[in-house]
Amino acid sequence: MSTIAPLNFSRLFGSEAVLARLTHLGRAPRTFANLVQAGFPGEQLDEARRDYARQAATPVERYAAERMRAGFFEDESLLQVLCRSFQCTDWHLEQSPWFFSREDYLRFYGALLSPAEFHIALLERGGGEQRWGGYFLKLPFVLGMEQAKAALWRETCEREHYWLPQADYGHVRAAQMFGYLQRRVNPVRFSKDDFNYHWELGFRRRFAAALALFEETLERAVRRWEEQRRERTRGRFRARTFRSDGAPVFTLDLLRAFAYLGLEPEAATPEALKQAFRRRSKETHPDQGGSPEDFKRLAACRELIESWLLRRPAT
Repeated sequence: MSTIAPLNFSRLFGSEAVLARLTHLGRAPRTFANLVQAGFPGEQLDEARRDYARQAATPVERYAAERMRAGFFEDESLLQVLCRSFQCTDWHLEQSPWFFSREDYLRFYGALLSPAEFHIALLERGGGEQRWGGYFLKLPFVLGMEQAKAALWRETCEREHYWLPQADYGHVRAAQMFGYLQRRVNPVRFSKDDFNYHWELGFRRRFAAALALFEETLERAVRRWEEQRRERTRGRFRARTFRSDGAPVFTLDLLRAFAYLGLEPEAATPEALKQAFRRRSKETHPDQGGSPEDFKRLAACRELIESWLLRRPAT
C-alpha cells in the first residue's frame, strides 16, 4: 500500500519557493495568468489580491488594487502581496533581482537629480550666466523659468549612463521606470502629489525639492546679473526713465500674477480678470480639490492685478 507524502508547505509558500517561481516567471509581465503559470497557487493569489484591496488605504494602494483587479501586479505591490500572503520576508525578496532594493531606488533618484544638482552648484558659484542668463534677460521672468525647467528636464532625459538596459535585471527595471517618468513628468507644472506608484512618490518628493532649490538659486542669480548690468550701464541715458504717460511699471510679482491667472497684460480688463479668477478657482479652491495655499496665492494675484488696472491710464 503506497502512502502519499505530506505536502511541504515551506517549499510551497516560503521565500525560496517564491524566488524559484519568480525565476520561472522570468521577465514576463506580472499578470495574474503568468503568475499562476509560474507556479503560484491561483486561489491563494486571488485571495491575496482581494485582501490587498480590502486593506488599501492610500490613493497609491487603491490604484494598485484596481490594477490587480485588471490582472496586473506592479512590482512593489506584488512584493507586498507576496510578503503578506506567502510567508516570506521582504528583506529576502528585496535582495533578489526581481525587485529594486532601497539602495537601488536611491541610486536611481541620484542619477536623475544629478543635472539639477550640477546646475544649482554652478549658479551658486556664479558661473551660470552663459548657460541660463539669456532666458531671463531677454524674456519675462515666468516664461524664462518655464524654459529653464523644461531645458533641465531635457538634459536629464539625455543622460543615459544609468538607465540604459544592460545585462542584469536592475538596469532593465531602471529603464522601465525612466521611460514611465519621461511620459509622466511635466517640469513646468510639476506636482509631487500626482503619482501612481510608491517608487514614484520618493522620486517626486526629491525632484520637487530640487526644482524649488533650482528656481530659488536661479532667481537670485538673475537679480545679481541684472544688478551687474545696471552697474555697467549706470549713467547712460535711457528713454524709459523719462516716461511721461504715468503708466505703472511691470514688476516681477505682477508678471508672475499674470502668468498664474493665464492673462496677457495687453488684454487685461476687469471682466477678463473676473473670468480668469473663476476659471482658476475651480482648480485651486479647497472645495474643488485644491489647497488653501494655492487659493490664497490666487486671491493675492487677483488683488495685485486689480490695483495695477486701477493705476493704468485709460486708453
